[in-house]
Amino acid sequence: MNVSRKFIAFDLGAETGRCFVGILKDDSLRLDEIYRFKTHSIRYENGFHWDILRIYEEILVGLSKAQAKFGSHFDGIGVDTWGVDYALLDAEGRLIGYPYHYRDDRTDGVMEETFDIVSRWKFYATTGIQFAKFNTVFQLLSEKRRKSSFLTVADKMMLLPDFMNYLLSGVKKAEYTIASTTGLTDPQKRDWAWDLIKSLELPERLFPEITEPGTILGVLLPTIADRVGLERGIPVIATAGHDTASAVVSVPFIGKGNWEFISSGTWSLMGVEMNTPYLTPRAMELNFTNEGGVAGTTRFLKNIAGLWPLQECRRHWSERSVECSYPVLIKMAREEGFVNAWVDLNDPRFLKPDNMPEKILSFLRGSGQAVKPSIGYIVRVILESLAFSYRLVKSELEEITGKKAEVLHVVGGGTQNELLMQMTADAVGYPVIAGPIEGAVVGNIGVQAMAAGAISSLEEWRRIVASSTRLKNYQPGDKHYFDENESSFRAILSANIAD
Repeated sequence: MNVSRKFIAFDLGAETGRCFVGILKDDSLRLDEIYRFKTHSIRYENGFHWDILRIYEEILVGLSKAQAKFGSHFDGIGVDTWGVDYALLDAEGRLIGYPYHYRDDRTDGVMEETFDIVSRWKFYATTGIQFAKFNTVFQLLSEKRRKSSFLTVADKMMLLPDFMNYLLSGVKKAEYTIASTTGLTDPQKRDWAWDLIKSLELPERLFPEITEPGTILGVLLPTIADRVGLERGIPVIATAGHDTASAVVSVPFIGKGNWEFISSGTWSLMGVEMNTPYLTPRAMELNFTNEGGVAGTTRFLKNIAGLWPLQECRRHWSERSVECSYPVLIKMAREEGFVNAWVDLNDPRFLKPDNMPEKILSFLRGSGQAVKPSIGYIVRVILESLAFSYRLVKSELEEITGKKAEVLHVVGGGTQNELLMQMTADAVGYPVIAGPIEGAVVGNIGVQAMAAGAISSLEEWRRIVASSTRLKNYQPGDKHYFDENESSFRAILSANIAD
């Protein structure tokens, strides 16, 4: 690979968006961060929404900045985002309203009502997707029951990376990895679950044709190219549109053996990469999900609350002028030592924002655990709870798949938290390899490179990532704390702690 290839990747997270340029040459990847911006949201009396056109404007700024630094020629543009949220378009392609934020409360109770129409088992056997109140299917059904539903006038439902691709290229397609987060796809056919859609009486016209990751949709619209100074004809590529799917592409695994992954950020997604989905009663009981991967793979994983509670605590403290950069918070937590106090991070009270420190302390009080209202203590409770959660999911993965992993790859922003990485290695009992930090960006670029013919396979890309990335290896150390306290942590998860 002597010819330099350049790609623009947008990775949109629930807090921030990032624009990177990836330069691929001589079997090596170089990343250059171009622009970082807020993924704007709006909260008002009628709901919690994404300011999606403001985010689109940020994407245009990113394109302009990429042109200013690297010139007008690129080999591709790709966008990945979080899952489940969508925009509605009318027949002329116009946006209908503000897209809802998945943390909006309009879906409260909808999931339970839906199981009166389609049983839990039929739902899972059809889609293989975890049961979560914010899944797209329940968002659509909450919209459907409104008296003046937007679904009556909508022509297309587009997941957010697909919507951005449409704005950039004018092409309306649904990329499979992001579509699989809806709870409305068939993981064996890798298409919409049309019988389920009919059973739920959702308009079939809403669902665009599904395409695989790595599909060239078209080219950047001439009006946009001229506006941002890019040459005409740059491909817009349906990369792995789900950020977790992109992150898994970045896992630098080389060789043979079994491995697991965690995509660590606002959410922690822990699982394995499989060739076929697991659609079993036990997988449903443990609420594992089968989401689309690249090259025909399935990401069999479990969704864990991740660093969201810590992010919300930090926001709460910073709004009160408390010095709480992440290095300061981790230093405080390290100084606390083991706290022998934990929370169920997947408890519904932690899903929504506002005074997260008090929510943590309230859970501890309600479960009869020690309460210490200091910053370091609260941070340590969150991190230990995460490490214990990883330990339990590891056991569940081994039970369902019948395979034991030899290494855990962690990618994403959470890899910068060295205390959490070491506790994770201690908790799971085998080595943790941390990196790349910008996992979704790296995977986004990898899928683009495959689409452009710059590389031939997923395996080749992972070799490039391994040789181009500074990785950190954490060996398991103090396992005794996690061995001795696992039963106590499990007891907390099974208790009904009043809010």
